[in-house]
Amino acid sequence: MTPAMRGKVKSTVMEVDECVHTLTESFEPFVPEAHPGDRLLDRYADRLHFDEHDPAQDRADPLTVLAATDGSVPQSNQYQAALAAIIYKGHRELERTHYVSGRVTIPDAELNAISCAVRLAVKQANCQHIMVFTDSMGLACRAVDPSMHSGQAFSLSVCHALQEWFEADDLCRITFIYAPSALQWDIHGEAHKYVTKLKVRVGCRKTDNSIDVLRSRAAHSVLDSWSSTFQDPTYRGSEFLELQQPDGQPLQPSYLNGGPWLSTFGHSITEFARVCQCITGHTPIGAYYRHFKINEPHGCTCGAALQSRQHILFRCCDRYSVHYPCFLGDIASFMKYNSTAFGFNQDPSGVG
Repeated sequence: MTPAMRGKVKSTVMEVDECVHTLTESFEPFVPEAHPGDRLLDRYADRLHFDEHDPAQDRADPLTVLAATDGSVPQSNQYQAALAAIIYKGHRELERTHYVSGRVTIPDAELNAISCAVRLAVKQANCQHIMVFTDSMGLACRAVDPSMHSGQAFSLSVCHALQEWFEADDLCRITFIYAPSALQWDIHGEAHKYVTKLKVRVGCRKTDNSIDVLRSRAAHSVLDSWSSTFQDPTYRGSEFLELQQPDGQPLQPSYLNGGPWLSTFGHSITEFARVCQCITGHTPIGAYYRHFKINEPHGCTCGAALQSRQHILFRCCDRYSVHYPCFLGDIASFMKYNSTAFGFNQDPSGVG
C-alpha cells in the first residue's frame, strides 16, 4: 500500500437517482486509537458503562454531570437534520446547544449529538461522573468505537475527549443511559423538544452528506425500481400468489429485516421452502405435474380431479380450512396446521 493510501480516505462522489451527491465525510482507516489494545474500551473498560438504571439516584451527586442528547431528521427533504445537547448538574442547567447536521440519517445525527454532549461535559469543573442520556444504546456503543463507519469523526472526537479526561483523574467514569424519546422523560424530553424546534431549510448551498445517507438513497432508488418491476407479471411470474399488506396495499418486496417473506418464515428452512413453492406456484401438486407433463397423479387425495393450489387452500376437505389468504399470516397459519402441504414427499430411504 502506498503512503498516499495510508492517509485519510477523502471525499468521493456517488450517483444516486440520476443526481450526483458529494460525500463530504472523511475517514481515517489506520487511526492509532483503533489499534487493538489502544482502544478506549480496551484501556478503560471499567470506566465505561452502558446502563438502564434509574438516574435519580446519582442526580444529586455534586460531582456528576448529566448530558441529555437527541437528533432529529425531518420527514421533509426541505429541512436539514439537527442535533441538541443540554448539560445539567443536579437540577441546574449549565449549557445547551443545537445546530444543523446537513443531509444525514438519524443514526448520524444521534451520534453527532452524543459527541457534542461528551465534549461539553468533560469541560465542566468538578466532574468525575458523566451520565449521557440517549434513545439509542447501539449508537452509544458506536460513539466509543474508533473503527471506520459512518460518523467515524464523531466517534474519534468522543474517544479523544474521554481519553484526556480519564488520564487527568483515575476516578473519572461515564455512563450511557437509555431514555426512549416516546417517554419524554425529564431532561431528555427537554432535549427532544429543543432539537425539534430547530428547522433550517436546505437552501441552495451544498450540505453535508454522510456515507450512510448516500447508501440510504441508493437503497431506496433500487427498491423503488424493484417495486415497479415487480408489478409486471412477466417479471413476478404469472402464478405468483398476490398477497396484501395490513393497509390493503399489495405486498411489495423489501430489503428491510430480510423482507416480508423471509422475516415471516426464515426461522425454518423447510417451512420457507414450502412457502416459496406455494407462492411461486412451483410446487409438487397435481396442477404442476399436469402442466409440465410429469408422470405423477393429477388428482387430489380428497377425490378432486385436479389438485390445484386454489383447491388445496380453499376447497380441499383433507386440509385445514382458512379464509382467503390475503396476508402472510394466513399462509403461516395454513402451513402450521398442514406440515406436508406444498412440500415434496420424503423418500422412504431417507433421501430428499
